[in-house]
Amino acid sequence: MAAEKSNLVILIFFLVWYVINVMYNDYNKTVLRDLKLPWTVSALQLGLGLMLWVAPLWLTGMRKMPKISMENAKAIAPVGVIHGLGQCVTVMSLGAGSLAFVNVVKSLEPLFNVVFGGIFMNDWLPWQVNICLLPVVGGVGIASAADLSFTWDCFAFAMGSNLAFSLRGVLSKKQMSGKAPKGENMDDPGNAFAVMTAFAFLAVIPIALALEGPHLTSEWAKAMDKGVDPTDLTLRLVGSGLAFYLYNEVSFYTLDSVHPITHAVGNTIKRVILILYSVLRFGSVLDMQGKIGSAIAIGGVFAYSVAKQVVKKPKTA
Repeated sequence: MAAEKSNLVILIFFLVWYVINVMYNDYNKTVLRDLKLPWTVSALQLGLGLMLWVAPLWLTGMRKMPKISMENAKAIAPVGVIHGLGQCVTVMSLGAGSLAFVNVVKSLEPLFNVVFGGIFMNDWLPWQVNICLLPVVGGVGIASAADLSFTWDCFAFAMGSNLAFSLRGVLSKKQMSGKAPKGENMDDPGNAFAVMTAFAFLAVIPIALALEGPHLTSEWAKAMDKGVDPTDLTLRLVGSGLAFYLYNEVSFYTLDSVHPITHAVGNTIKRVILILYSVLRFGSVLDMQGKIGSAIAIGGVFAYSVAKQVVKKPKTA
């Protein structure tokens, strides 16, 4: 862990993380409402943060530029591709359903972590930890059955996001625990995320151009015909890209500054905030069954996060 930071600095990290994450979800939802180009929006969000935030830091020397070899690139590229695809299906899920419902389904991500951790790293957690995932699965099922905005497209894309980001996390952990060099200046969480995002952008942009390139002009025209202000839409699109990158980077630095349990609790609180924000900002409807299901799922995620750190793995002979 990095050098110990004061409680005030850590509190600021959490507040900035939450505020920027809410901004990202707001921008993202409103952009997708006006512009039906999820692949293009995803690609721009991956690239804008690199161009407008990271590149100036590297060029001015405020952050040391990473140097990676071809061997490093070959190791990082697959994780970057998975990261890019995960971002795309996440954006698609937000375009297909409510922000609240997406975050309820995203609560299932730890279940995927367990499966992939066992498959790729033979890292099976104690049953006392895994049993905490049962209420998560049950809560998501209860909330899904009650959600008025439920669509199979939204559910499938959100589950695809769980799959991609869980796989990304496990493969990143496996890569970092290996003996292969990571590259110069790659110990900094910001640089590690930047390089991974660069590979994600390079993977997604040709797909976006192939699938949506021929429709860019017509979709933009449709948005203008509905009375959308072009300057406002452009600013929201740029804002979504910057917010996407910054909230992820702040999350990386927050994890580097606190105990994993503290970060897990913070991530759980973030989902609650997003669900409540969706209700207030976009009028998402949660009846009593939906509220109960959401509470059970979020509570299960919290219990799993704590149990994962508290319950010790059995010693192998």
